[in-house]
Amino acid sequence: MEDKECAHRDAHFQEELESLKASVARLTSLLEQTLRNAPGEGPSNRPNIFVQNPTMAQPEETMSEHGHISICQ
Repeated sequence: MEDKECAHRDAHFQEELESLKASVARLTSLLEQTLRNAPGEGPSNRPNIFVQNPTMAQPEETMSEHGHISICQ
């Protein structure tokens, strides 16, 4: 039963990961388009980008032989 639950969590995690990848690609494209269309050139016109570390503890991830990430041990 535990393996079935783990497989279900892995499948859900993979779906979420693919969704995040698509969102990041879309947002990156929008950002690049915005920066290209922004008036003026040079670093003074570029927005400051701040990266915040996640505050929630994340489950340990492992890479499977097929390139999928597994969160189960």
